Amino acid sequence: MEKMKSKYHYLFGSLGFITIILVWLLFSTLQNNDVILPSIGVTFNAFINLFKDGATYLILLNTLGGLLLVLIIAFFSALILALISLKWSPFKSFLTPLLALFKIVPVPALIILFLANLKQAFIPYLLTYLVVLPLMYDGLYGAFISVNKDIIDDLKLISKLNMKMIFKVYLPLVSKGVISTLLQALGLGLKIKVMTEFISEAPSTIGYALSYARATLSMDIVFAWTLILIIIVIFFDYFLVNLLKKSG
Repeated sequence: MEKMKSKYHYLFGSLGFITIILVWLLFSTLQNNDVILPSIGVTFNAFINLFKDGATYLILLNTLGGLLLVLIIAFFSALILALISLKWSPFKSFLTPLLALFKIVPVPALIILFLANLKQAFIPYLLTYLVVLPLMYDGLYGAFISVNKDIIDDLKLISKLNMKMIFKVYLPLVSKGVISTLLQALGLGLKIKVMTEFISEAPSTIGYALSYARATLSMDIVFAWTLILIIIVIFFDYFLVNLLKKSG
């Protein structure tokens, strides 16, 4: 039964992908203008040419390496905040409106504020951190409070809360919640970071490459970079979803 369900998922997933290709093919044929909507062939050539350029790898390293760094810092920040909130409920009450502010404030408003006060290269890191931190905090705190209280009471009898217990006991117990949170943070973080790079024109980044391609009306390059971003998200999604299945 599970194998049958898996086959159906792959079948309908493939049909969805084919539908996207057919729609793209239809509209690019009707438009017949590569400046406005490049064809699949033109986009694929641009995609291949990007990987022939050594600068592409530096751009990927700056954007993806920076994103992973932000996610790691945000994860440990959220972990510390969530643990303090669990131990001392007034701290959670204090923290809630502050993190809610980061969720409510429009991203463009923050970008304008940061552009006036910070270096362009630093803005994507800070803004991505501020956006993913509340998401990670909510995910981790929710995962921790979902742990059976009887288990927590038994653990307290064995040892006091320490780093070894957190990483050896607590995090494995909430691994599903942690991986789901990372999955959401990765997708959102990549979008925010690239958008911020685009607006702030942070040098040697995917956002800057998209901004330059738009300025030169190179829509094939825009589509090629978009394709690269889609492949990156699919790869990380696949990796984290497999981890999620194994943890179950």
